[in-house]
Amino acid sequence: MNSIVPEQILEEFLNRWPIEAVKEITLEEYVDTGNPDTFCQWVETKTKILGSIKGYPSIKFGIYKRKSPDSKPGKYINGEIYSWVNSEEFGETRSQAFNYVKSELIKTIQYADTGDFEKIDHINLHNLFKWKVAYLYSNERLVPIFKKAVLVKIAKHYGLKVKKNTPVSEIQNLMMMHKPSGLTVNQFMIELFNKFGNKKESDGNVNHNRIGRRSGTSSVSTASQRRSGTKSYITNQKHAKLQNKLKALLIKKYGETNVTLEENFVDIKVIQPECIDFYEVKSDSYASDCIKKALGQILLYVVRDEDHRTKNIYVVGQYPPNKSDKNFISFVKENLNLKFDYMNIDLSKSGE
Repeated sequence: MNSIVPEQILEEFLNRWPIEAVKEITLEEYVDTGNPDTFCQWVETKTKILGSIKGYPSIKFGIYKRKSPDSKPGKYINGEIYSWVNSEEFGETRSQAFNYVKSELIKTIQYADTGDFEKIDHINLHNLFKWKVAYLYSNERLVPIFKKAVLVKIAKHYGLKVKKNTPVSEIQNLMMMHKPSGLTVNQFMIELFNKFGNKKESDGNVNHNRIGRRSGTSSVSTASQRRSGTKSYITNQKHAKLQNKLKALLIKKYGETNVTLEENFVDIKVIQPECIDFYEVKSDSYASDCIKKALGQILLYVVRDEDHRTKNIYVVGQYPPNKSDKNFISFVKENLNLKFDYMNIDLSKSGE
């Protein structure tokens, strides 16, 4: 039996629903009955392995199409075939309701994309739904556990005094700070859920033994394989944003004539009178992953550079290092006797 690859499913979702597609989405593309390709079907069913939000009525989507038009729930506003949340913000017509949901959905995606997770707490969509969406667009900077009861247990385990109004973003940030550098976010989710989740209800409703693990083998196939894990949409979008913002910051500091892009494959190079700074940009979710991928490349660029000035090495990612990342950075510097620095670029800020 083939293993389920969470990264591949995430890539498929993002290829189908990039933010550009969501901005143009219609009500019928957002939610429908009998159509497996709607946005809500992707979030709830097709990406179930990336965290389940099943078990709660379809009103969690803000607006939904009833399977039986004549069955009109009393606590919602009901149109001819759609029902939506009964509140002033959602409006009195299905068009008003969908436009409001779409607006909140786009804001959720944008905040997740830039790592501005605290703002998602204030999005007026159901918690299960908005945090699942946020995870899908977060570059795996959120742990795909969405049920509040499980999150509370995890938060208490890590020493957080949880109150009724404790924001989900605070619990998510706490989990991210404790994610071991050797685990993917999905492996970490499994580890946490096995400890704190309801054993009768797996959060992803999947066999966790089928994902997140790789066994040893005595032989290697020479057949061509499709290796997932390089998330094309995330990687391309994030790398460009990080590189462009880093370029702007360096030009502001050193001047445009001293900053070059993509010279001999180096992401960014800064020429100074006494030294040359090499910057390698990575869009991975954690500092340790950026460093693991970047160091081999940037060392090769440095050794090939024939300029005799001192060369400084910088690995650049989106997020600051957590405790596990810092331990990894110290280990690499001490054991390899290698001088380099890691820096992060905050995409949630429009300028410096």
